[in-house]
Amino acid sequence: MEGIEGVGKSTNIAALVERIEAAGHKVMTTREPGGTPFADDIRDIVLNRSDEPVPEIAELLLMLAARAINTANTIRPALEAGKWVVADRYTDSTRAYQ
Repeated sequence: MEGIEGVGKSTNIAALVERIEAAGHKVMTTREPGGTPFADDIRDIVLNRSDEPVPEIAELLLMLAARAINTANTIRPALEAGKWVVADRYTDSTRAYQ
């Protein structure tokens, strides 16, 4: 689910998850950046950085590191277990923000 802040992603995700579960499927939600404890740490670094300038490429690499961790440790195992995965942001947001 992609969109800017305040557009209703959380509301739409909840409705989508409800419909998927009503259809008899298991579903897991995650968010980007974040989704695992380590990926959430990276999220905190990006969102709460100090006054030190951070080159755009460094921020992009941090975001991609968080995604790689989330994908490997959360998303892929859920898919392999037969679950549907609904993500609050993913690749399109990276393109838009970075």
